[in-house]
Amino acid sequence: MPKLPAAPRLTVPPAIDPLNVFPISWPKSPQITYDLFELAKAQAWDPEALPWDTLRDAKLSADERLGIGYWFSVLGIFDAAAPPVFAHALIEMFRHKEEDGVRKCFSTILRDELNHEEICRKATMACLPGNPYGPLEWTPNTGLEKLAFNNIQWAYHNGARYWDGYVKAFDKYPFAVMFTSFLMGEVAATTLFNEMGKAGRIPVFKEAFQRVSRDESRHARMALYLTKRTFPNLPQEQKEFVTKQLRAGFIFLSLILFKPFPGKFWELPDTFVDAHDVLQQAAQSGGLGVLPLKEREAAWRNAMLKVKKTVEDYGIAFPAMPEVGLSGQEVAEEDLETIVPVF
Repeated sequence: MPKLPAAPRLTVPPAIDPLNVFPISWPKSPQITYDLFELAKAQAWDPEALPWDTLRDAKLSADERLGIGYWFSVLGIFDAAAPPVFAHALIEMFRHKEEDGVRKCFSTILRDELNHEEICRKATMACLPGNPYGPLEWTPNTGLEKLAFNNIQWAYHNGARYWDGYVKAFDKYPFAVMFTSFLMGEVAATTLFNEMGKAGRIPVFKEAFQRVSRDESRHARMALYLTKRTFPNLPQEQKEFVTKQLRAGFIFLSLILFKPFPGKFWELPDTFVDAHDVLQQAAQSGGLGVLPLKEREAAWRNAMLKVKKTVEDYGIAFPAMPEVGLSGQEVAEEDLETIVPVF
């Protein structure tokens, strides 16, 4: 064995870029983040284990099956985009030396969203004509199929518009500011998916929605921790951005969780809304559990009231949401182009 000098002359390596994921460290986190991490492990589930045979054997008309496939295709804008969204966020959290527990929680959110994506994949493959491997990888023949296909094309066009803005926003905004719209969406989704699970008649979707609702509840608790940690020290400019983010988050997620709002934010053709309504009604007729519009409105209003209290406690104005009967600060539609959608 070589003999080491008592006082070795050491060469120090070059400095590492502070935004590199190295050197690895585990910045201290509060207990709530580790509790949520442990809860995620305890609540783990496998989409493959759900009773998919109940969808295969369901007595559905061609239009009802198309409606269900369409509904999950639109949901896929958010749920199928979520894995890369949270994967990118997780990398940025390691670069910025985010708290260890927060990184762990986001790793579980990424895993959950992979499950939610899998639900969309299996549902669209089973219900869209030709059992395609992607929501646009089929050939429409009937008039309703052509309308569905065109709607899905436009929905995915809009999702693609915002990806670059999301990626670039990490150099400009704190995580909690970016994920404000995520918080409100998760609070609303918790109720909406839970109620869809109760209202649906196809066992595989009843069970899937109940599990997704449980995941969303846990995600909302993580997002709430981030906001309470960050909001007390936000500069005024970022507070104003949060107000816009809340408004835009609602409009962005409303396409599938409430109703479409064509305009500058959502670029949609004149045929979109009527076709969307007909296809949603077909999915509801087939037993998917799509809630009546009034119930969707009530779920959003309740979610907004919870988030409203949280942000106003930190001096952040809540935006006007006339669609659900809530007053607040007006946000011009052109201002929504500056936000960062979190899918």
